[in-house]
Amino acid sequence: MKKFSKFLLLFLPIFFITGCAIHKNEAFIIPNGDKLENKSFFVLHSLGDKRHLEEIIRDALVEKGFVAISGQKENMPEKIDVLVTYEDRWMWDLGNYLIQLDIQFRNPKNEYPFVAGETVRTSLIRKEPKFMADEVISKMLEKLDEGK
Repeated sequence: MKKFSKFLLLFLPIFFITGCAIHKNEAFIIPNGDKLENKSFFVLHSLGDKRHLEEIIRDALVEKGFVAISGQKENMPEKIDVLVTYEDRWMWDLGNYLIQLDIQFRNPKNEYPFVAGETVRTSLIRKEPKFMADEVISKMLEKLDEGK
C-alpha cells in the first residue's frame, strides 16, 4: 500500500498538469480563394448560438480597425466585402466553457471561404470567448499577410 501511495503522489500531479492542457491555434489559406482586399465584414449569426458569439467576433474585428456588423442573413447589406461564419463547441467542466472556435472568412457572393481559422483550448487553459475570438482572428490575418 505504501508503494501505491508513493506512485500516486508522483504521477497524479503529472496526470493533472499534462492530461487536460491542449492548445491549438491555426489558420489556413483556402486554395483558389479570394484575397482580403477591403475591410467591411458581416458576421453571420450561427443558428443555435444562444451566446451571441457573432457580436464578440464583430467586436474583435472592429478592435483591429475593420468595419464590421453582425446579424441574421436577411439583414446582410449588399455591399459587404467579407462574410464571416463560425462554429462553436462548448464543454462542461465545473461550468460551461468554449473549447473550440472555428471562423471562416468567405466571399459574400458565393460563400466560398478564402481563409479558415481554429482555436482549441481545453479546461486547464480555457479562456473567455473574447480572447479566443481575438486569438483566431489574429492568426487568420497573420496567415493572410504571409500570403501576400
